[in-house]
Amino acid sequence: MAGKKRGKLTQDKLGSENSRKALPVCKANAPHWVPLVSGTAIGYYKGVRERTWYVRQRVGDRYVKQRLGTVDDFAPADGTVVLSHKQAVALAASTQVEQREGRPRHYTDGDTLNDVVDTYLTERQVTPGGRSNRVMAASTAKVLEQFWNLHGRQTIGTKLVTALDAAALRKWHAGLAAKPPRVRGKAMPFDPADPEQMRARRSTANRILTIPTAALSWARLHGRLPVDMADWWRQAKPFALGDDPTPRMLDGGEITRLLNAAAVDLRDLLKGALMTGARYSDLRAMRCRDFNPETDTVRIAGSKTGKALQQPLTGEGVALFERLTAGREPDAYIFTRDDGTPWAQKDAIRPMRAAREAAKLEDVSFKTTRATYGKLLLLATKDLELVAKALGHSDSRITRKHYAALLPSEVKAGIARLPALGFEQDNKVSRIGEKRQTVQGGREARA
Repeated sequence: MAGKKRGKLTQDKLGSENSRKALPVCKANAPHWVPLVSGTAIGYYKGVRERTWYVRQRVGDRYVKQRLGTVDDFAPADGTVVLSHKQAVALAASTQVEQREGRPRHYTDGDTLNDVVDTYLTERQVTPGGRSNRVMAASTAKVLEQFWNLHGRQTIGTKLVTALDAAALRKWHAGLAAKPPRVRGKAMPFDPADPEQMRARRSTANRILTIPTAALSWARLHGRLPVDMADWWRQAKPFALGDDPTPRMLDGGEITRLLNAAAVDLRDLLKGALMTGARYSDLRAMRCRDFNPETDTVRIAGSKTGKALQQPLTGEGVALFERLTAGREPDAYIFTRDDGTPWAQKDAIRPMRAAREAAKLEDVSFKTTRATYGKLLLLATKDLELVAKALGHSDSRITRKHYAALLPSEVKAGIARLPALGFEQDNKVSRIGEKRQTVQGGREARA
């Protein structure tokens, strides 16, 4: 049976999205051409994953072609990188291909938000930037990449940057907050009517929102976006969360119960955290060479912030690190599991859960030790700036937010110094339900 004869391609058919869908995939460097005027034709290249407008002109005894832009088959036209058929025709009619002027584009033709984020995470590990003007730690980049893979790569990340706007980013951001939390790929119980659960989801959504916004700002700063593209991502604002809840902190009795309930290897790790305020990731990476008995300090690498600390130790802390490093090689890990292997990223989760349950403590994780260290140091020194330095915070704002309530109230102390105003008190009035004592004839009697 003879194949159906395909009709001649015209500008009307090329301008129709449905007609373009019916066209076969092009061979390499062979667009579908339609004449515009004598010696000039517009071309539509249909690849497996890309769609591109071209213009071809007769120059002497040969044809010269030039790329015009991305076809609006998958994204709305913006007139710069993504072009409608009408825009492509107008541009083709005014283009002189012998001049070979490149068309505006970002990284590559049809770049998506995923491309921008990937480039940002790679380049920030080798190029200083941000408030602290430091490179991004590899561990931080890995965590951000994992968050993006879970929440953005398969959704908004597939969109062309020039096809996005603030409304699309806000819609994606709001959708993150409405999704139930997941643990190891499984959705956990979630009640949107619970203010605490909703606040937690919005807080997570805010952290994820910083990934594309930081990547786009980075791309803008380094000239990777079209010059005439608006900074639309700056209009997508994080949720207002109010005051952060005070982190869980242990008192003296709870510290003892937790240490007594912990396995031996976890107990040493917890003691190290309580003596230094270090994060789990930094403790498990500590080597014997990081402890300096001459200065009674231990080096904390600061993998999250990229800022290393030489943390002073108390006598109790020095004794702990001397015991753990005695007779060992400088390159050996200070904290190891009971079988001698280093602690891995998730090794402490189950032992910590078992210790918490055995000690009958609620809402306690390994992070609680860091907050407890900050609390104990603040109560001992009454100095927020000092606590901020000891915890490796870039400034005292975070420290003040979490720990200021532990300091004596200056307002309360000031009010206590107000002079008496001489009010006469009626001692015959008592609260309902209370028994009032009166003095009658020098003897106490119950009213």
